[in-house]
Amino acid sequence: MSNPKKGREVSKDAKSSKSSSTLSSDDVAIIAAVVTVIGDLLTLWALILAKQEDDDEAVEEGLLALISGRKKPRKRS
Repeated sequence: MSNPKKGREVSKDAKSSKSSSTLSSDDVAIIAAVVTVIGDLLTLWALILAKQEDDDEAVEEGLLALISGRKKPRKRS
């Protein structure tokens, strides 16, 4: 007869050595998903900052046009 405890010990050793040395495909998929989410958040942040800069420049251009009082040149007849 075989010893049931001996079979369990072997399987525990096999599982621990396998899981500690390599990443499973699920682990790699989770890591890739986290990296993708971080990249998407950085992209969103960059777009928001670019929009704010464009809005600020438009306001400045409008104020400069009002202050300078530029008018269209008149046609001489």
